[in-house]
Amino acid sequence: MKNSDRPILKDNKESSFRTVGDGTKILVYEFIPVSDFKKTIYIISGITGINHKSEKDIIELLSNNENRVVVIHPRGTGYSEGTRGDTNLDAFITDYSDIIKGDSFYAAVNRKTLLFGHSMSCAVTLEVAKRLPEIDGIILVNPPFRLKPVKGMSPGILNYLKYIGYFIFAPHTPIVNMAGDPSLIEDESDRKESEQRNHDPLLVKYFSMHYMTESKKIMDAMVENARQAGCPLLLLYGDKDMIVDKAGCDEIYSSWKGHNKNYEIINGGSHGKSTAIKGAGIITQWIESI
Repeated sequence: MKNSDRPILKDNKESSFRTVGDGTKILVYEFIPVSDFKKTIYIISGITGINHKSEKDIIELLSNNENRVVVIHPRGTGYSEGTRGDTNLDAFITDYSDIIKGDSFYAAVNRKTLLFGHSMSCAVTLEVAKRLPEIDGIILVNPPFRLKPVKGMSPGILNYLKYIGYFIFAPHTPIVNMAGDPSLIEDESDRKESEQRNHDPLLVKYFSMHYMTESKKIMDAMVENARQAGCPLLLLYGDKDMIVDKAGCDEIYSSWKGHNKNYEIINGGSHGKSTAIKGAGIITQWIESI
Protein backbone atom coordinates (compact mmCIF):
# COMPACT_ATOMS: atom_id res chain seq x y z
CA MET A 1 0.00 0.00 0.00
CA LYS A 2 2.82 2.40 -0.86
CA ASN A 3 2.47 5.35 -3.19
CA SER A 4 5.16 6.19 -5.73
CA ASP A 5 7.68 8.83 -4.76
CA ARG A 6 7.31 12.27 -6.31
CA PRO A 7 8.72 12.09 -9.86
CA ILE A 8 11.43 14.51 -10.95
CA LEU A 9 10.35 16.92 -13.68
CA LYS A 10 12.68 16.61 -16.67
CA ASP A 11 10.84 18.66 -19.28
CA ASN A 12 9.88 22.03 -17.81
CA LYS A 13 8.36 23.36 -21.04
CA GLU A 14 5.16 25.41 -20.50
CA SER A 15 5.21 24.81 -16.75
CA SER A 16 6.73 26.35 -13.63
CA PHE A 17 6.70 25.95 -9.86
CA ARG A 18 4.81 28.41 -7.65
CA THR A 19 5.66 28.61 -3.96
CA VAL A 20 2.53 28.87 -1.81
CA GLY A 21 2.11 30.30 1.70
CA ASP A 22 3.68 27.46 3.69
CA GLY A 23 6.63 27.13 1.30
CA THR A 24 5.30 24.16 -0.68
CA LYS A 25 6.24 24.20 -4.36
CA ILE A 26 3.28 23.59 -6.69
CA LEU A 27 3.63 22.83 -10.41
CA VAL A 28 1.50 24.95 -12.76
CA TYR A 29 1.17 24.05 -16.45
CA GLU A 30 -0.12 26.58 -19.00
CA PHE A 31 -1.43 25.96 -22.51
CA ILE A 32 -1.56 29.28 -24.37
CA PRO A 33 -2.64 28.86 -28.03
CA VAL A 34 -2.83 32.57 -28.86
CA SER A 35 -1.46 35.72 -27.25
CA ASP A 36 -4.77 37.60 -27.31
CA PHE A 37 -6.87 35.02 -25.44
CA LYS A 38 -9.79 36.41 -23.46
CA LYS A 39 -10.60 33.42 -21.23
CA THR A 40 -8.58 31.24 -18.86
CA ILE A 41 -9.98 27.84 -17.93
CA TYR A 42 -8.57 26.12 -14.85
CA ILE A 43 -8.87 22.33 -14.87
CA ILE A 44 -9.39 21.40 -11.23
CA SER A 45 -8.15 18.04 -9.96
CA GLY A 46 -9.43 15.62 -7.37
CA ILE A 47 -7.21 14.22 -4.64
CA THR A 48 -5.58 11.65 -6.94
CA GLY A 49 -4.01 14.49 -8.92
CA ILE A 50 -3.69 15.00 -12.67
CA ASN A 51 -1.20 14.34 -15.44
CA HIS A 52 -1.51 17.25 -17.87
CA LYS A 53 0.07 15.18 -20.65
CA SER A 54 -2.64 12.53 -20.33
CA GLU A 55 -5.29 15.26 -20.38
CA LYS A 56 -4.15 16.72 -23.71
CA ASP A 57 -7.50 15.88 -25.34
CA ILE A 58 -9.49 17.70 -22.64
CA ILE A 59 -7.06 20.65 -22.68
CA GLU A 60 -7.42 21.02 -26.44
CA LEU A 61 -11.21 20.69 -26.19
CA LEU A 62 -11.44 23.48 -23.61
CA SER A 63 -8.91 25.65 -25.39
CA ASN A 64 -10.56 25.37 -28.81
CA ASN A 65 -7.43 27.14 -30.13
CA GLU A 66 -8.51 30.38 -28.46
CA ASN A 67 -8.60 29.92 -24.67
CA ARG A 68 -5.74 29.66 -22.19
CA VAL A 69 -5.95 26.46 -20.15
CA VAL A 70 -4.15 26.01 -16.81
CA VAL A 71 -3.55 22.74 -15.00
CA ILE A 72 -2.27 22.72 -11.41
CA HIS A 73 -0.67 19.63 -9.89
CA PRO A 74 -2.15 19.82 -6.37
CA ARG A 75 0.08 19.41 -3.34
CA GLY A 76 0.89 15.79 -2.60
CA THR A 77 0.37 14.77 -6.23
CA GLY A 78 2.18 14.88 -9.57
CA TYR A 79 5.35 16.97 -9.60
CA SER A 80 4.25 19.10 -6.65
CA GLU A 81 5.63 18.79 -3.13
CA GLY A 82 3.58 17.45 -0.24
CA THR A 83 2.78 14.16 1.49
CA ARG A 84 1.25 11.72 -0.96
CA GLY A 85 -2.00 10.16 0.22
CA ASP A 86 -2.35 12.11 3.47
CA THR A 87 -1.97 15.81 2.81
CA ASN A 88 -3.98 18.71 4.26
CA LEU A 89 -7.19 19.03 2.23
CA ASP A 90 -7.84 22.62 3.29
CA ALA A 91 -4.33 23.56 2.13
CA PHE A 92 -4.96 21.58 -1.08
CA ILE A 93 -7.99 23.79 -1.82
CA THR A 94 -6.31 26.99 -0.60
CA ASP A 95 -3.42 26.42 -3.01
CA TYR A 96 -5.88 26.54 -5.90
CA SER A 97 -7.59 29.72 -4.78
CA ASP A 98 -4.32 31.49 -3.95
CA ILE A 99 -2.68 30.56 -7.27
CA ILE A 100 -5.75 31.68 -9.24
CA LYS A 101 -6.00 34.95 -7.29
CA GLY A 102 -2.31 35.52 -7.97
CA ASP A 103 -2.79 35.04 -11.71
CA SER A 104 -2.20 38.36 -13.49
CA PHE A 105 -5.18 37.63 -15.77
CA TYR A 106 -7.63 36.91 -12.92
CA ALA A 107 -10.32 39.59 -12.62
CA ALA A 108 -8.55 41.66 -15.29
CA VAL A 109 -10.52 43.91 -17.63
CA ASN A 110 -11.71 41.98 -20.70
CA ARG A 111 -10.49 38.69 -19.21
CA LYS A 112 -12.62 35.88 -17.80
CA THR A 113 -11.84 32.95 -15.53
CA LEU A 114 -13.68 29.63 -15.67
CA LEU A 115 -13.33 26.41 -13.67
CA PHE A 116 -13.67 22.86 -15.02
CA GLY A 117 -14.29 19.88 -12.75
CA HIS A 118 -14.90 16.21 -13.49
CA SER A 119 -16.06 13.55 -11.03
CA MET A 120 -14.61 14.08 -7.53
CA SER A 121 -12.89 17.27 -8.67
CA CYS A 122 -16.36 18.82 -8.98
CA ALA A 123 -16.47 18.91 -5.17
CA VAL A 124 -13.05 20.59 -5.08
CA THR A 125 -14.16 23.01 -7.81
CA LEU A 126 -17.14 24.20 -5.75
CA GLU A 127 -14.94 24.65 -2.66
CA VAL A 128 -12.41 26.66 -4.69
CA ALA A 129 -15.19 28.79 -6.21
CA LYS A 130 -16.38 29.75 -2.71
CA ARG A 131 -13.03 31.46 -2.14
CA LEU A 132 -12.96 33.35 -5.44
CA PRO A 133 -15.15 36.44 -5.75
CA GLU A 134 -14.56 36.79 -9.50
CA ILE A 135 -15.48 33.57 -11.32
CA ASP A 136 -17.24 33.84 -14.67
CA GLY A 137 -18.41 30.26 -15.10
CA ILE A 138 -18.15 26.66 -13.92
CA ILE A 139 -18.31 23.41 -15.88
CA LEU A 140 -19.15 20.27 -13.89
CA VAL A 141 -19.00 16.81 -15.48
CA ASN A 142 -20.59 13.87 -13.63
CA PRO A 143 -20.44 15.41 -10.13
CA PRO A 144 -20.61 12.53 -7.60
CA PHE A 145 -23.06 13.85 -5.01
CA ARG A 146 -24.87 10.50 -5.08
CA LEU A 147 -23.11 7.26 -6.03
CA LYS A 148 -24.10 3.85 -7.35
CA PRO A 149 -22.46 0.59 -6.23
CA VAL A 150 -20.21 -0.56 -9.06
CA LYS A 151 -17.83 -3.44 -9.73
CA GLY A 152 -14.19 -2.50 -9.56
CA MET A 153 -14.74 0.73 -7.62
CA SER A 154 -17.03 0.06 -4.62
CA PRO A 155 -15.35 -1.58 -1.58
CA GLY A 156 -16.64 -4.88 -0.19
CA ILE A 157 -17.49 -5.75 3.41
CA LEU A 158 -13.93 -6.93 4.18
CA ASN A 159 -12.56 -3.64 2.89
CA TYR A 160 -14.94 -1.70 5.13
CA LEU A 161 -13.87 -3.70 8.19
CA LYS A 162 -10.23 -3.02 7.38
CA TYR A 163 -10.94 0.70 6.86
CA ILE A 164 -12.67 0.92 10.25
CA GLY A 165 -9.59 -0.53 11.90
CA TYR A 166 -7.29 1.94 10.19
CA PHE A 167 -9.65 4.84 10.96
CA ILE A 168 -9.34 4.01 14.68
CA PHE A 169 -5.70 2.93 14.99
CA ALA A 170 -3.84 4.42 12.00
CA PRO A 171 -5.93 7.24 10.49
CA HIS A 172 -3.00 8.82 8.61
CA THR A 173 -1.70 5.65 6.94
CA PRO A 174 -2.55 5.44 3.20
CA ILE A 175 -4.72 2.32 2.82
CA VAL A 176 -7.68 3.06 0.50
CA ASN A 177 -7.07 2.26 -3.17
CA MET A 178 -8.76 5.00 -5.23
CA ALA A 179 -7.51 3.65 -8.57
CA GLY A 180 -9.96 0.75 -8.59
CA ASP A 181 -9.62 -2.66 -10.22
CA PRO A 182 -9.70 -2.19 -14.01
CA SER A 183 -10.43 -5.87 -14.65
CA LEU A 184 -13.86 -5.49 -12.99
CA ILE A 185 -14.92 -2.28 -14.76
CA GLU A 186 -17.50 -3.05 -17.44
CA ASP A 187 -17.38 0.11 -19.56
CA GLU A 188 -14.50 -0.21 -22.02
CA SER A 189 -13.46 3.45 -22.06
CA ASP A 190 -13.62 3.69 -18.26
CA ARG A 191 -11.60 0.47 -17.97
CA LYS A 192 -8.84 1.84 -20.23
CA GLU A 193 -8.71 5.08 -18.22
CA SER A 194 -8.47 3.09 -14.98
CA GLU A 195 -5.63 0.99 -16.39
CA GLN A 196 -3.81 4.17 -17.37
CA ARG A 197 -4.32 5.73 -13.95
CA ASN A 198 -3.04 2.60 -12.19
CA HIS A 199 0.29 2.86 -14.00
CA ASP A 200 0.75 6.64 -13.88
CA PRO A 201 3.38 7.67 -11.28
CA LEU A 202 2.01 11.23 -11.24
CA LEU A 203 -1.30 10.06 -9.79
CA VAL A 204 -1.73 9.03 -6.17
CA LYS A 205 -3.27 5.62 -5.60
CA TYR A 206 -3.57 5.04 -1.83
CA PHE A 207 -5.16 7.39 0.69
CA SER A 208 -5.47 7.56 4.46
CA MET A 209 -8.81 7.25 6.22
CA HIS A 210 -8.32 10.79 7.55
CA TYR A 211 -7.95 12.12 4.00
CA MET A 212 -10.90 10.06 2.74
CA THR A 213 -13.09 11.38 5.57
CA GLU A 214 -12.17 14.99 4.78
CA SER A 215 -12.82 14.37 1.08
CA LYS A 216 -16.24 12.89 1.84
CA LYS A 217 -17.17 16.08 3.70
CA ILE A 218 -16.65 18.29 0.63
CA MET A 219 -18.50 15.81 -1.58
CA ASP A 220 -21.44 15.91 0.83
CA ALA A 221 -21.31 19.73 0.73
CA MET A 222 -21.78 20.02 -3.04
CA VAL A 223 -25.50 20.84 -2.94
CA GLU A 224 -25.00 23.38 -0.14
CA ASN A 225 -22.19 24.97 -2.12
CA ALA A 226 -24.41 25.05 -5.20
CA ARG A 227 -26.91 27.11 -3.19
CA GLN A 228 -24.21 29.78 -2.80
CA ALA A 229 -22.97 29.72 -6.42
CA GLY A 230 -24.21 32.64 -8.50
CA CYS A 231 -21.98 32.30 -11.58
CA PRO A 232 -23.09 30.60 -14.82
CA LEU A 233 -23.12 26.78 -14.74
CA LEU A 234 -22.81 24.06 -17.37
CA LEU A 235 -23.53 20.62 -15.92
CA LEU A 236 -23.00 17.49 -18.02
CA TYR A 237 -24.13 13.98 -17.06
CA GLY A 238 -23.30 10.87 -19.08
CA ASP A 239 -26.31 8.58 -19.30
CA LYS A 240 -24.00 5.53 -19.22
CA ASP A 241 -22.24 6.63 -16.02
CA MET A 242 -22.15 3.53 -13.82
CA ILE A 243 -20.71 5.35 -10.79
CA VAL A 244 -22.64 8.61 -10.41
CA ASP A 245 -26.39 8.62 -9.79
CA LYS A 246 -28.19 11.19 -11.96
CA ALA A 247 -30.41 12.13 -8.99
CA GLY A 248 -27.42 13.83 -7.36
CA CYS A 249 -26.74 15.88 -10.48
CA ASP A 250 -30.41 16.87 -10.51
CA GLU A 251 -30.08 18.13 -6.93
CA ILE A 252 -26.98 20.19 -7.69
CA TYR A 253 -28.62 21.77 -10.73
CA SER A 254 -31.93 22.58 -9.01
CA SER A 255 -30.05 24.04 -6.01
CA TRP A 256 -27.77 26.29 -8.09
CA LYS A 257 -28.24 29.86 -6.95
CA GLY A 258 -27.55 31.52 -10.29
CA HIS A 259 -30.22 31.63 -12.98
CA ASN A 260 -27.80 31.27 -15.88
CA LYS A 261 -27.43 27.50 -15.91
CA ASN A 262 -27.48 24.65 -18.43
CA TYR A 263 -27.95 20.92 -17.77
CA GLU A 264 -27.18 18.48 -20.59
CA ILE A 265 -27.52 14.69 -20.65
CA ILE A 266 -24.85 13.19 -22.90
CA ASN A 267 -25.99 10.07 -24.76
CA GLY A 268 -23.44 7.28 -24.40
CA GLY A 269 -21.30 9.25 -21.96
CA SER A 270 -19.61 7.09 -19.32
CA HIS A 271 -18.14 8.22 -16.01
CA GLY A 272 -14.78 8.99 -17.57
CA LYS A 273 -13.66 11.36 -20.32
CA SER A 274 -16.21 10.16 -22.87
CA THR A 275 -18.92 12.42 -21.42
CA ALA A 276 -16.80 15.52 -22.01
CA ILE A 277 -15.57 14.30 -25.40
CA LYS A 278 -19.08 13.46 -26.63
CA GLY A 279 -20.29 16.80 -25.23
CA ALA A 280 -17.46 18.78 -26.85
CA GLY A 281 -19.78 20.85 -29.05
CA ILE A 282 -21.96 21.79 -26.09
CA ILE A 283 -18.93 22.75 -23.99
CA THR A 284 -17.38 24.83 -26.77
CA GLN A 285 -20.59 26.74 -27.49
CA TRP A 286 -21.21 27.39 -23.80
CA ILE A 287 -17.68 28.73 -23.25
CA GLU A 288 -18.08 31.01 -26.27
CA SER A 289 -21.32 32.37 -24.76
CA ILE A 290 -19.68 33.44 -21.50
